[in-house]
Amino acid sequence: GVIRGKAMHIPQGSVKEIHTVLQDRPIFTASMMNLIQWMADYYLVSEGLVLKSMLPKDLFKTAKSREPVSTRIPCAASDAAGLATDHNITATMQESISRMEYKTYLLHVPSFLHEISYLSLIARNARSSIVLVPEVSHIEEVAPYLYELAGQRLTILHGRLSSAQRRNAFHRIISGDSDVVLGTRLAVFSPLRSPSFIAVLQEHDRSYKNLEGLRYHARDTAVMRGYLEKATVLLSSPCPSLESFHNSAIGKYTPLTPGGKRQKPRIEVINMKVAKKITSHLSKRTMDVTASCIKNKGNALLLVNRKGYSMLQCADCGSIEACQECSIPLVYHKNEGLLKCHYCGYARKVTDICSKCKSSRFEMVGAGTQRIASDIEHYLHVKPLLLDKDVLREYPDHGNLHHISPGKETVVGTKVITKRLPKHGSFDLCVLLNPDMQLHLPDFRSAELLFQEIVSTSEYVRDAGLLLIQTRMPEHYLFRHIKTYNLSEFYKEELSVRRSLSYPPFSRMVLFTITAKGETEEILMRALTYTEGAVEVIGPVRTHRKRDQWKLLLKSPSKKYLHRYARNILEKLGKKKGLRTVADVDPIAV
Repeated sequence: GVIRGKAMHIPQGSVKEIHTVLQDRPIFTASMMNLIQWMADYYLVSEGLVLKSMLPKDLFKTAKSREPVSTRIPCAASDAAGLATDHNITATMQESISRMEYKTYLLHVPSFLHEISYLSLIARNARSSIVLVPEVSHIEEVAPYLYELAGQRLTILHGRLSSAQRRNAFHRIISGDSDVVLGTRLAVFSPLRSPSFIAVLQEHDRSYKNLEGLRYHARDTAVMRGYLEKATVLLSSPCPSLESFHNSAIGKYTPLTPGGKRQKPRIEVINMKVAKKITSHLSKRTMDVTASCIKNKGNALLLVNRKGYSMLQCADCGSIEACQECSIPLVYHKNEGLLKCHYCGYARKVTDICSKCKSSRFEMVGAGTQRIASDIEHYLHVKPLLLDKDVLREYPDHGNLHHISPGKETVVGTKVITKRLPKHGSFDLCVLLNPDMQLHLPDFRSAELLFQEIVSTSEYVRDAGLLLIQTRMPEHYLFRHIKTYNLSEFYKEELSVRRSLSYPPFSRMVLFTITAKGETEEILMRALTYTEGAVEVIGPVRTHRKRDQWKLLLKSPSKKYLHRYARNILEKLGKKKGLRTVADVDPIAV
Protein backbone atom coordinates (compact mmCIF):
# COMPACT_ATOMS: atom_id res chain seq x y z
CA GLY A 1 0.00 0.00 0.00
CA VAL A 2 0.87 3.68 -0.27
CA ILE A 3 0.30 6.18 2.53
CA ARG A 4 -1.83 8.94 1.05
CA GLY A 5 -2.07 11.12 4.17
CA LYS A 6 -3.39 11.24 7.71
CA ALA A 7 -7.08 10.55 8.39
CA MET A 8 -8.91 12.81 10.81
CA HIS A 9 -11.13 9.94 11.96
CA ILE A 10 -10.75 6.17 12.16
CA PRO A 11 -12.37 4.71 9.02
CA GLN A 12 -15.14 2.14 9.25
CA GLY A 13 -14.36 -1.54 8.80
CA SER A 14 -11.20 -3.45 9.54
CA VAL A 15 -7.94 -1.49 9.63
CA LYS A 16 -4.73 -3.38 8.89
CA GLU A 17 -1.57 -2.83 10.87
CA ILE A 18 1.50 -1.44 9.07
CA HIS A 19 3.95 -4.34 8.91
CA THR A 20 6.97 -2.68 7.33
CA VAL A 21 7.85 0.75 5.93
CA LEU A 22 9.71 0.06 2.67
CA GLN A 23 10.73 3.61 1.77
CA ASP A 24 12.15 6.04 4.31
CA ARG A 25 11.32 9.11 2.21
CA PRO A 26 8.18 10.10 0.28
CA ILE A 27 8.07 8.90 -3.31
CA PHE A 28 5.78 11.71 -4.43
CA THR A 29 5.82 15.37 -3.49
CA ALA A 30 2.69 17.36 -2.61
CA SER A 31 2.54 18.52 -6.24
CA MET A 32 2.48 14.92 -7.47
CA MET A 33 -0.23 13.99 -4.99
CA ASN A 34 -2.28 16.90 -6.36
CA LEU A 35 -1.64 15.55 -9.87
CA ILE A 36 -3.01 12.17 -8.78
CA GLN A 37 -6.15 13.84 -7.48
CA TRP A 38 -6.57 15.82 -10.70
CA MET A 39 -6.12 12.76 -12.92
CA ALA A 40 -8.61 10.72 -10.90
CA ASP A 41 -11.18 13.50 -11.12
CA TYR A 42 -10.62 14.37 -14.79
CA TYR A 43 -10.31 10.83 -16.17
CA LEU A 44 -13.20 9.50 -14.04
CA VAL A 45 -11.19 6.83 -12.22
CA SER A 46 -10.07 6.06 -8.68
CA GLU A 47 -6.87 7.44 -7.19
CA GLY A 48 -5.80 3.83 -6.74
CA LEU A 49 -5.85 3.24 -10.50
CA VAL A 50 -3.79 6.39 -11.05
CA LEU A 51 -1.20 5.25 -8.50
CA LYS A 52 -1.10 1.78 -10.05
CA SER A 53 -0.40 3.33 -13.46
CA MET A 54 2.32 5.62 -12.11
CA LEU A 55 4.45 3.13 -10.18
CA PRO A 56 6.09 -0.13 -11.30
CA LYS A 57 4.13 -2.89 -9.59
CA ASP A 58 7.25 -4.36 -8.01
CA LEU A 59 8.97 -1.06 -7.14
CA PHE A 60 9.78 -2.19 -3.58
CA LYS A 61 10.60 -5.78 -4.44
CA THR A 62 13.83 -6.91 -2.83
CA ALA A 63 16.13 -8.37 -5.42
CA LYS A 64 19.49 -10.09 -4.95
CA SER A 65 20.92 -8.00 -7.73
CA ARG A 66 19.61 -5.14 -9.75
CA GLU A 67 19.63 -5.22 -13.50
CA PRO A 68 21.15 -1.88 -14.53
CA VAL A 69 19.44 0.50 -16.90
CA SER A 70 21.30 0.42 -20.17
CA THR A 71 23.64 3.39 -20.51
CA ARG A 72 24.90 2.44 -23.97
CA ILE A 73 24.08 5.68 -25.75
CA PRO A 74 25.53 6.40 -29.21
CA CYS A 75 27.57 9.50 -29.84
CA ALA A 76 25.53 12.50 -30.92
CA ALA A 77 25.36 13.00 -34.64
CA SER A 78 25.85 16.46 -36.09
CA ASP A 79 22.44 16.50 -37.84
CA ALA A 80 20.58 18.45 -35.15
CA ALA A 81 23.58 20.20 -33.60
CA GLY A 82 24.38 22.09 -36.78
CA LEU A 83 20.90 23.45 -37.44
CA ALA A 84 20.22 27.17 -37.22
CA THR A 85 18.07 28.21 -34.27
CA ASP A 86 16.33 31.42 -33.27
CA HIS A 87 18.23 32.98 -30.35
CA ASN A 88 15.15 34.89 -29.22
CA ILE A 89 13.24 31.64 -28.69
CA THR A 90 15.97 29.94 -26.68
CA ALA A 91 16.49 33.09 -24.59
CA THR A 92 12.75 33.35 -23.89
CA MET A 93 12.57 29.73 -22.77
CA GLN A 94 15.69 29.91 -20.60
CA GLU A 95 14.42 33.07 -18.89
CA SER A 96 11.09 31.35 -18.18
CA ILE A 97 12.88 28.37 -16.61
CA SER A 98 14.99 30.64 -14.41
CA ARG A 99 11.88 32.46 -13.09
CA MET A 100 10.43 29.15 -11.84
CA GLU A 101 6.93 30.15 -12.94
CA TYR A 102 4.47 28.02 -14.86
CA LYS A 103 4.10 28.75 -18.53
CA THR A 104 3.40 26.54 -21.56
CA TYR A 105 4.98 27.35 -24.91
CA LEU A 106 3.99 25.88 -28.29
CA LEU A 107 6.98 25.73 -30.62
CA HIS A 108 6.22 25.21 -34.31
CA VAL A 109 9.45 24.06 -35.97
CA PRO A 110 10.32 22.83 -39.49
CA SER A 111 11.32 19.28 -38.50
CA PHE A 112 11.97 16.81 -35.70
CA LEU A 113 15.70 17.57 -35.93
CA HIS A 114 14.91 21.20 -35.17
CA GLU A 115 12.98 20.08 -32.08
CA ILE A 116 16.09 18.25 -30.85
CA SER A 117 18.28 21.25 -31.64
CA TYR A 118 16.13 23.65 -29.60
CA LEU A 119 15.81 21.11 -26.78
CA SER A 120 19.58 20.68 -26.46
CA LEU A 121 19.99 24.46 -26.12
CA ILE A 122 17.06 25.13 -23.79
CA ALA A 123 17.69 22.23 -21.40
CA ARG A 124 21.20 23.47 -20.53
CA ASN A 125 19.93 25.83 -17.85
CA ALA A 126 17.18 23.58 -16.44
CA ARG A 127 17.54 22.41 -12.83
CA SER A 128 15.86 19.09 -13.52
CA SER A 129 13.99 18.02 -16.63
CA ILE A 130 11.48 15.57 -18.08
CA VAL A 131 11.55 15.04 -21.85
CA LEU A 132 8.76 13.05 -23.50
CA VAL A 133 8.86 11.49 -26.97
CA PRO A 134 6.12 9.38 -28.61
CA GLU A 135 8.06 6.23 -29.51
CA VAL A 136 11.11 4.30 -28.35
CA SER A 137 12.71 4.98 -31.75
CA HIS A 138 12.66 8.71 -30.94
CA ILE A 139 14.60 8.04 -27.72
CA GLU A 140 17.49 6.71 -29.79
CA GLU A 141 17.68 10.04 -31.63
CA VAL A 142 17.27 12.36 -28.65
CA ALA A 143 19.33 10.50 -26.02
CA PRO A 144 22.82 11.40 -27.34
CA TYR A 145 22.13 15.13 -27.06
CA LEU A 146 20.77 14.88 -23.51
CA TYR A 147 23.64 12.60 -22.52
CA GLU A 148 26.10 15.31 -23.60
CA LEU A 149 24.34 17.69 -21.18
CA ALA A 150 23.62 15.38 -18.24
CA GLY A 151 25.94 12.38 -18.52
CA GLN A 152 25.10 9.71 -15.92
CA ARG A 153 22.37 11.96 -14.50
CA LEU A 154 20.22 10.90 -17.47
CA THR A 155 17.67 8.12 -16.95
CA ILE A 156 15.65 6.56 -19.74
CA LEU A 157 12.11 5.23 -19.16
CA HIS A 158 9.92 3.33 -21.61
CA GLY A 159 7.69 0.27 -21.84
CA ARG A 160 10.31 -2.04 -23.33
CA LEU A 161 12.50 -1.98 -20.23
CA SER A 162 12.45 -5.10 -18.11
CA SER A 163 10.73 -4.83 -14.73
CA ALA A 164 14.13 -4.81 -13.02
CA GLN A 165 15.43 -2.03 -15.28
CA ARG A 166 12.31 0.04 -14.72
CA ARG A 167 12.53 -0.49 -10.96
CA ASN A 168 16.19 0.54 -10.98
CA ALA A 169 15.38 3.65 -13.02
CA PHE A 170 12.76 4.74 -10.47
CA HIS A 171 15.18 4.15 -7.59
CA ARG A 172 17.81 6.34 -9.31
CA ILE A 173 15.27 9.14 -9.66
CA ILE A 174 13.90 8.81 -6.10
CA SER A 175 17.43 8.78 -4.61
CA GLY A 176 18.39 11.92 -6.53
CA ASP A 177 21.12 10.23 -8.59
CA SER A 178 19.21 11.19 -11.73
CA ASP A 179 17.48 14.50 -12.39
CA VAL A 180 17.04 14.31 -16.17
CA VAL A 181 14.49 11.82 -17.50
CA LEU A 182 13.88 10.93 -21.15
CA GLY A 183 11.11 8.57 -22.13
CA THR A 184 7.76 7.76 -23.63
CA ARG A 185 4.48 8.70 -21.94
CA LEU A 186 5.38 6.71 -18.78
CA ALA A 187 8.11 9.27 -18.04
CA VAL A 188 5.56 11.99 -17.25
CA PHE A 189 5.13 10.23 -13.88
CA SER A 190 8.85 10.36 -13.03
CA PRO A 191 9.16 11.04 -9.27
CA LEU A 192 11.50 14.00 -9.79
CA ARG A 193 11.41 16.61 -7.06
CA SER A 194 10.46 20.02 -8.44
CA PRO A 195 11.31 19.67 -12.15
CA SER A 196 11.89 23.09 -13.70
CA PHE A 197 11.40 22.04 -17.33
CA ILE A 198 9.07 19.58 -19.07
CA ALA A 199 9.30 19.06 -22.86
CA VAL A 200 6.88 17.16 -25.06
CA LEU A 201 8.38 16.55 -28.51
CA GLN A 202 6.11 15.68 -31.46
CA GLU A 203 3.26 16.84 -29.23
CA HIS A 204 0.67 16.06 -31.93
CA ASP A 205 1.47 12.34 -31.93
CA ARG A 206 -1.40 10.03 -30.93
CA SER A 207 0.97 7.66 -29.13
CA TYR A 208 0.79 10.00 -26.14
CA LYS A 209 -2.73 8.74 -25.46
CA ASN A 210 -2.82 5.59 -23.35
CA LEU A 211 -5.48 3.22 -24.68
CA GLU A 212 -5.61 0.71 -21.81
CA GLY A 213 -6.14 0.98 -18.06
CA LEU A 214 -5.86 4.65 -17.14
CA ARG A 215 -6.73 6.32 -20.45
CA TYR A 216 -4.73 9.49 -19.93
CA HIS A 217 -3.06 11.78 -22.45
CA ALA A 218 0.60 12.32 -21.56
CA ARG A 219 0.75 15.73 -23.24
CA ASP A 220 -2.19 17.10 -21.24
CA THR A 221 -0.87 15.47 -18.07
CA ALA A 222 2.53 17.08 -18.68
CA VAL A 223 0.90 20.51 -18.96
CA MET A 224 -0.99 19.98 -15.70
CA ARG A 225 2.14 18.72 -13.95
CA GLY A 226 3.99 21.81 -15.15
CA TYR A 227 1.24 23.97 -13.68
CA LEU A 228 1.40 22.19 -10.32
CA GLU A 229 5.21 22.17 -10.22
CA LYS A 230 5.53 25.80 -11.39
CA ALA A 231 7.65 24.54 -14.27
CA THR A 232 8.14 25.68 -17.85
CA VAL A 233 6.44 23.38 -20.36
CA LEU A 234 7.53 23.15 -24.00
CA LEU A 235 5.23 21.52 -26.57
CA SER A 236 6.93 21.25 -29.95
CA SER A 237 6.06 19.83 -33.34
CA PRO A 238 6.50 20.39 -37.09
CA CYS A 239 2.69 20.17 -37.23
CA PRO A 240 1.07 20.93 -33.85
CA SER A 241 -2.28 19.40 -32.94
CA LEU A 242 -5.34 21.52 -33.62
CA GLU A 243 -6.16 21.59 -29.90
CA SER A 244 -2.73 23.05 -29.07
CA PHE A 245 -2.97 25.48 -32.00
CA HIS A 246 -6.33 26.66 -30.66
CA ASN A 247 -4.97 26.93 -27.11
CA SER A 248 -2.18 29.20 -28.35
CA ALA A 249 -4.69 31.29 -30.32
CA ILE A 250 -6.83 31.94 -27.21
CA GLY A 251 -3.82 32.71 -25.00
CA LYS A 252 -3.66 29.51 -22.99
CA TYR A 253 -0.26 28.67 -24.54
CA THR A 254 2.39 31.08 -25.81
CA PRO A 255 3.16 30.44 -29.51
CA LEU A 256 6.77 30.41 -30.71
CA THR A 257 7.69 30.26 -34.40
CA PRO A 258 11.31 30.59 -35.60
CA GLY A 259 12.01 33.38 -38.05
CA GLY A 260 13.26 32.81 -41.57
CA LYS A 261 12.27 30.22 -44.14
CA ARG A 262 13.65 26.73 -44.64
CA GLN A 263 13.58 24.96 -47.97
CA LYS A 264 11.22 21.99 -47.94
CA PRO A 265 10.44 19.30 -50.52
CA ARG A 266 8.12 20.51 -53.26
CA ILE A 267 4.60 19.07 -53.01
CA GLU A 268 2.65 18.28 -56.17
CA VAL A 269 -1.00 17.19 -56.11
CA ILE A 270 -2.16 14.88 -58.91
CA ASN A 271 -5.88 14.94 -59.79
CA MET A 272 -6.63 11.25 -60.42
CA LYS A 273 -10.03 12.08 -61.90
CA VAL A 274 -8.42 13.56 -65.03
CA ALA A 275 -4.77 12.43 -64.91
CA LYS A 276 -3.39 9.97 -67.47
CA LYS A 277 -2.94 6.57 -65.82
CA ILE A 278 -0.77 3.52 -66.34
CA THR A 279 -3.09 1.52 -64.08
CA SER A 280 -6.23 2.54 -62.20
CA HIS A 281 -4.13 3.33 -59.12
CA LEU A 282 -0.87 4.64 -60.65
CA SER A 283 -0.81 7.85 -62.67
CA LYS A 284 1.53 8.33 -65.61
CA ARG A 285 3.12 11.24 -63.76
CA THR A 286 3.88 9.01 -60.78
CA MET A 287 5.45 6.33 -62.95
CA ASP A 288 7.49 8.81 -65.02
CA VAL A 289 8.91 10.52 -61.95
CA THR A 290 9.64 7.19 -60.23
CA ALA A 291 11.39 5.88 -63.36
CA SER A 292 13.47 9.08 -63.55
CA CYS A 293 14.40 8.77 -59.87
CA ILE A 294 15.56 5.18 -60.35
CA LYS A 295 17.49 6.09 -63.51
CA ASN A 296 19.30 8.89 -61.66
CA LYS A 297 20.28 6.54 -58.81
CA GLY A 298 17.86 8.11 -56.35
CA ASN A 299 15.81 6.53 -53.57
CA ALA A 300 12.03 6.37 -53.99
CA LEU A 301 9.35 5.70 -51.36
CA LEU A 302 5.79 4.78 -52.35
CA LEU A 303 3.24 4.64 -49.53
CA VAL A 304 -0.19 3.05 -49.74
CA ASN A 305 -2.65 2.70 -46.84
CA ARG A 306 -3.48 -0.95 -47.41
CA LYS A 307 -1.62 -4.24 -47.00
CA GLY A 308 -2.14 -7.16 -49.34
CA TYR A 309 -2.94 -7.14 -53.06
CA SER A 310 -6.52 -5.93 -53.58
CA MET A 311 -10.16 -6.66 -52.77
CA LEU A 312 -12.25 -9.14 -54.76
CA GLN A 313 -15.48 -7.91 -56.35
CA CYS A 314 -17.94 -10.15 -58.20
CA ALA A 315 -18.24 -9.04 -61.83
CA ASP A 316 -21.87 -10.18 -61.96
CA CYS A 317 -23.56 -9.08 -58.73
CA GLY A 318 -21.02 -6.41 -57.67
CA SER A 319 -20.62 -7.68 -54.10
CA ILE A 320 -17.21 -7.59 -52.40
CA GLU A 321 -16.11 -10.60 -50.38
CA ALA A 322 -16.58 -9.57 -46.73
CA CYS A 323 -15.61 -10.84 -43.28
CA GLN A 324 -18.14 -13.23 -41.75
CA GLU A 325 -17.30 -11.91 -38.28
CA CYS A 326 -17.56 -8.12 -38.72
CA SER A 327 -18.74 -7.54 -42.32
CA ILE A 328 -15.60 -5.55 -43.23
CA PRO A 329 -14.36 -6.13 -46.85
CA LEU A 330 -11.68 -8.81 -47.02
CA VAL A 331 -8.31 -8.09 -48.64
CA TYR A 332 -6.72 -10.56 -51.03
CA HIS A 333 -3.14 -11.49 -50.05
CA LYS A 334 -1.80 -12.96 -53.27
CA ASN A 335 1.46 -14.32 -51.84
CA GLU A 336 -0.42 -16.48 -49.33
CA GLY A 337 -3.58 -17.21 -51.31
CA LEU A 338 -5.71 -15.86 -48.46
CA LEU A 339 -8.51 -13.37 -47.92
CA LYS A 340 -7.83 -11.45 -44.69
CA CYS A 341 -9.80 -9.05 -42.53
CA HIS A 342 -7.53 -6.24 -41.39
CA TYR A 343 -10.01 -5.33 -38.65
CA CYS A 344 -10.57 -8.49 -36.61
CA GLY A 345 -7.88 -10.81 -38.03
CA TYR A 346 -10.24 -13.36 -39.65
CA ALA A 347 -8.72 -15.17 -42.65
CA ARG A 348 -9.81 -17.84 -45.14
CA LYS A 349 -8.57 -19.37 -48.36
CA VAL A 350 -9.52 -17.76 -51.65
CA THR A 351 -12.37 -19.51 -53.45
CA ASP A 352 -13.40 -19.30 -57.10
CA ILE A 353 -17.10 -18.85 -56.30
CA CYS A 354 -18.88 -15.64 -55.22
CA SER A 355 -20.41 -16.15 -51.79
CA LYS A 356 -23.55 -14.23 -52.84
CA CYS A 357 -24.49 -15.27 -56.40
CA LYS A 358 -22.11 -18.23 -56.93
CA SER A 359 -20.55 -16.60 -60.00
CA SER A 360 -16.97 -17.48 -60.85
CA ARG A 361 -16.07 -14.08 -62.32
CA PHE A 362 -14.07 -11.79 -60.04
CA GLU A 363 -12.39 -8.42 -60.55
CA MET A 364 -9.52 -6.91 -58.57
CA VAL A 365 -10.64 -3.71 -56.84
CA GLY A 366 -8.22 -1.23 -55.30
CA ALA A 367 -4.54 -1.73 -54.62
CA GLY A 368 -2.48 -2.74 -51.63
CA THR A 369 1.27 -2.94 -51.12
CA GLN A 370 1.61 -6.27 -52.96
CA ARG A 371 -0.17 -4.98 -56.08
CA ILE A 372 1.82 -1.72 -56.15
CA ALA A 373 5.10 -3.62 -55.77
CA SER A 374 4.05 -6.00 -58.56
CA ASP A 375 3.18 -3.11 -60.89
CA ILE A 376 6.47 -1.30 -60.19
CA GLU A 377 8.39 -4.48 -60.99
CA HIS A 378 6.34 -5.09 -64.16
CA TYR A 379 6.50 -1.59 -65.64
CA LEU A 380 9.83 -0.26 -64.35
CA HIS A 381 11.78 -3.54 -64.28
CA VAL A 382 13.07 -3.06 -60.75
CA LYS A 383 12.18 -5.20 -57.76
CA PRO A 384 11.14 -2.86 -54.92
CA LEU A 385 11.62 -3.58 -51.25
CA LEU A 386 8.15 -4.44 -49.91
CA LEU A 387 7.58 -3.44 -46.30
CA ASP A 388 4.36 -3.52 -44.33
CA LYS A 389 3.23 -4.66 -40.90
CA ASP A 390 3.04 -8.32 -41.95
CA VAL A 391 6.61 -8.30 -43.27
CA LEU A 392 7.94 -6.57 -40.15
CA ARG A 393 6.13 -9.07 -37.93
CA GLU A 394 7.62 -12.04 -39.78
CA TYR A 395 11.08 -10.52 -40.23
CA PRO A 396 11.63 -7.97 -37.42
CA ASP A 397 15.17 -7.08 -38.53
CA HIS A 398 14.08 -6.64 -42.14
CA GLY A 399 12.51 -3.29 -41.34
CA ASN A 400 15.63 -1.63 -39.95
CA LEU A 401 16.42 0.69 -42.84
CA HIS A 402 18.73 3.15 -41.11
CA HIS A 403 21.43 1.95 -43.49
CA ILE A 404 19.77 3.25 -46.69
CA SER A 405 22.37 4.36 -49.22
CA PRO A 406 21.87 6.66 -52.21
CA GLY A 407 20.47 4.87 -55.24
CA LYS A 408 20.04 1.60 -53.38
CA GLU A 409 16.34 1.37 -52.55
CA THR A 410 12.88 1.69 -54.05
CA VAL A 411 10.53 1.03 -51.14
CA VAL A 412 6.82 0.18 -51.24
CA GLY A 413 5.04 0.08 -47.91
CA THR A 414 2.36 1.28 -45.55
CA LYS A 415 2.72 4.28 -43.25
CA VAL A 416 3.49 1.96 -40.31
CA ILE A 417 6.95 1.32 -41.78
CA THR A 418 7.88 4.98 -41.65
CA LYS A 419 8.76 4.59 -37.96
CA ARG A 420 11.54 2.21 -39.05
CA LEU A 421 12.95 4.53 -41.72
CA PRO A 422 15.71 7.10 -41.39
CA LYS A 423 13.63 10.26 -41.28
CA HIS A 424 16.00 12.93 -42.41
CA GLY A 425 16.14 13.31 -46.18
CA SER A 426 16.90 9.71 -47.14
CA PHE A 427 14.66 9.77 -50.23
CA ASP A 428 14.64 11.86 -53.38
CA LEU A 429 11.00 11.05 -54.11
CA CYS A 430 7.99 10.07 -52.03
CA VAL A 431 4.53 9.24 -53.40
CA LEU A 432 1.33 9.04 -51.35
CA LEU A 433 -0.86 6.81 -53.49
CA ASN A 434 -4.24 6.80 -51.76
CA PRO A 435 -4.47 9.45 -49.00
CA ASP A 436 -8.20 9.83 -49.71
CA MET A 437 -8.81 6.74 -47.57
CA GLN A 438 -7.89 8.80 -44.51
CA LEU A 439 -10.39 11.53 -45.43
CA HIS A 440 -13.18 8.97 -45.85
CA LEU A 441 -12.78 7.60 -42.32
CA PRO A 442 -15.70 8.37 -39.96
CA ASP A 443 -13.46 10.50 -37.75
CA PHE A 444 -13.88 14.23 -37.30
CA ARG A 445 -10.08 14.50 -37.02
CA SER A 446 -9.41 12.79 -40.38
CA ALA A 447 -8.32 15.94 -42.24
CA GLU A 448 -6.05 17.06 -39.39
CA LEU A 449 -4.43 13.61 -39.17
CA LEU A 450 -3.79 13.52 -42.92
CA PHE A 451 -2.19 16.98 -42.88
CA GLN A 452 0.09 15.85 -40.03
CA GLU A 453 0.89 12.63 -41.87
CA ILE A 454 1.91 14.50 -45.03
CA VAL A 455 4.09 16.97 -43.11
CA SER A 456 5.73 14.06 -41.26
CA THR A 457 6.28 12.16 -44.51
CA SER A 458 7.97 15.19 -46.08
CA GLU A 459 10.79 14.79 -43.55
CA TYR A 460 11.85 11.57 -45.30
CA VAL A 461 12.50 13.55 -48.49
CA ARG A 462 15.59 15.70 -49.04
CA ASP A 463 15.02 19.44 -49.19
CA ALA A 464 15.25 19.63 -52.98
CA GLY A 465 13.19 16.46 -53.46
CA LEU A 466 9.59 15.90 -54.54
CA LEU A 467 6.50 14.69 -52.68
CA LEU A 468 3.66 13.53 -54.96
CA ILE A 469 0.08 13.13 -53.72
CA GLN A 470 -2.48 11.23 -55.78
CA THR A 471 -6.08 12.19 -54.97
CA ARG A 472 -9.60 12.18 -56.37
CA MET A 473 -10.48 15.05 -54.04
CA PRO A 474 -8.16 17.89 -55.20
CA GLU A 475 -10.83 20.45 -54.32
CA HIS A 476 -10.57 19.61 -50.59
CA TYR A 477 -9.14 22.56 -48.66
CA LEU A 478 -6.44 20.30 -47.20
CA PHE A 479 -4.74 19.84 -50.58
CA ARG A 480 -4.96 23.55 -51.31
CA HIS A 481 -3.01 24.41 -48.16
CA ILE A 482 -0.61 21.46 -47.97
CA LYS A 483 1.08 22.49 -51.23
CA THR A 484 2.57 25.47 -49.38
CA TYR A 485 2.71 23.83 -45.93
CA ASN A 486 0.26 26.49 -44.76
CA LEU A 487 -0.78 25.03 -41.42
CA SER A 488 -2.29 28.26 -40.10
CA GLU A 489 -4.77 28.72 -42.96
CA PHE A 490 -5.65 25.02 -42.97
CA TYR A 491 -6.43 25.07 -39.25
CA LYS A 492 -8.57 28.20 -39.65
CA GLU A 493 -10.80 26.32 -42.08
CA GLU A 494 -10.72 23.17 -39.99
CA LEU A 495 -11.70 25.11 -36.86
CA SER A 496 -14.64 26.60 -38.76
CA VAL A 497 -15.85 23.08 -39.62
CA ARG A 498 -15.38 21.86 -36.02
CA ARG A 499 -17.21 24.88 -34.61
CA SER A 500 -20.22 24.32 -36.87
CA LEU A 501 -20.48 20.68 -35.72
CA SER A 502 -19.58 21.37 -32.07
CA TYR A 503 -16.56 19.07 -32.09
CA PRO A 504 -13.36 19.55 -30.04
CA PRO A 505 -11.86 21.97 -29.26
CA PHE A 506 -15.33 23.55 -29.02
CA SER A 507 -16.69 20.65 -26.98
CA ARG A 508 -15.45 17.82 -24.80
CA MET A 509 -16.21 14.14 -25.16
CA VAL A 510 -16.38 10.97 -23.11
CA LEU A 511 -16.55 7.61 -24.87
CA PHE A 512 -17.97 4.64 -22.96
CA THR A 513 -17.18 1.06 -23.91
CA ILE A 514 -19.62 -1.39 -22.30
CA THR A 515 -19.05 -5.12 -22.48
CA ALA A 516 -21.75 -7.60 -21.38
CA LYS A 517 -23.89 -10.47 -22.54
CA GLY A 518 -27.66 -10.37 -22.77
CA GLU A 519 -30.02 -7.43 -23.10
CA THR A 520 -27.34 -4.77 -22.77
CA GLU A 521 -29.12 -2.18 -24.90
CA GLU A 522 -32.15 -2.13 -22.61
CA ILE A 523 -29.90 -1.67 -19.55
CA LEU A 524 -28.09 1.18 -21.27
CA MET A 525 -31.29 2.95 -22.22
CA ARG A 526 -32.50 2.78 -18.61
CA ALA A 527 -29.19 4.28 -17.46
CA LEU A 528 -29.77 7.19 -19.84
CA THR A 529 -33.18 8.15 -18.42
CA TYR A 530 -31.49 10.91 -16.45
CA THR A 531 -30.73 13.75 -18.87
CA GLU A 532 -28.40 16.72 -18.77
CA GLY A 533 -29.52 19.52 -21.08
CA ALA A 534 -26.04 20.59 -22.20
CA VAL A 535 -24.92 17.01 -22.99
CA GLU A 536 -25.50 15.35 -26.37
CA VAL A 537 -25.79 11.54 -26.27
CA ILE A 538 -24.77 9.56 -29.37
CA GLY A 539 -25.61 5.86 -29.22
CA PRO A 540 -25.46 3.29 -27.80
CA VAL A 541 -24.32 1.30 -30.84
CA ARG A 542 -22.98 -2.23 -31.07
CA THR A 543 -19.34 -2.52 -32.21
CA HIS A 544 -18.30 -4.46 -35.30
CA ARG A 545 -15.49 -6.38 -33.69
CA LYS A 546 -17.37 -7.76 -30.65
CA ARG A 547 -21.08 -8.44 -30.71
CA ASP A 548 -21.29 -8.18 -26.92
CA GLN A 549 -19.67 -4.75 -26.86
CA TRP A 550 -21.35 -1.35 -27.10
CA LYS A 551 -20.15 2.21 -27.57
CA LEU A 552 -21.76 5.31 -26.12
CA LEU A 553 -20.49 8.84 -26.81
CA LEU A 554 -21.21 11.94 -24.71
CA LYS A 555 -20.43 15.39 -26.07
CA SER A 556 -20.81 18.79 -24.42
CA PRO A 557 -19.26 22.29 -24.47
CA SER A 558 -19.32 22.17 -20.65
CA LYS A 559 -16.78 20.03 -18.79
CA LYS A 560 -18.83 20.41 -15.61
CA TYR A 561 -22.07 19.04 -17.07
CA LEU A 562 -20.29 16.39 -19.13
CA HIS A 563 -18.42 14.94 -16.14
CA ARG A 564 -21.49 15.06 -13.92
CA TYR A 565 -23.54 13.12 -16.49
CA ALA A 566 -20.67 10.67 -17.11
CA ARG A 567 -20.33 9.95 -13.38
CA ASN A 568 -24.07 9.32 -13.16
CA ILE A 569 -23.83 6.72 -15.93
CA LEU A 570 -20.79 5.05 -14.33
CA GLU A 571 -22.62 4.86 -11.01
CA LYS A 572 -25.73 3.27 -12.54
CA LEU A 573 -23.89 0.80 -14.74
CA GLY A 574 -21.47 -0.06 -11.93
CA LYS A 575 -24.35 -1.60 -9.98
CA LYS A 576 -25.13 -4.08 -12.79
CA LYS A 577 -23.50 -7.49 -12.42
CA GLY A 578 -21.70 -8.84 -15.45
CA LEU A 579 -21.25 -5.37 -16.97
CA ARG A 580 -17.79 -3.93 -17.60
CA THR A 581 -17.79 -0.19 -18.30
CA VAL A 582 -14.75 1.84 -19.35
CA ALA A 583 -14.83 5.62 -19.69
CA ASP A 584 -12.40 7.29 -22.11
CA VAL A 585 -12.19 11.06 -21.53
CA ASP A 586 -11.01 13.02 -24.60
CA PRO A 587 -10.91 9.94 -26.88
CA ILE A 588 -8.62 10.16 -29.91
CA ALA A 589 -10.87 7.86 -31.95
CA VAL A 590 -14.65 7.56 -31.85
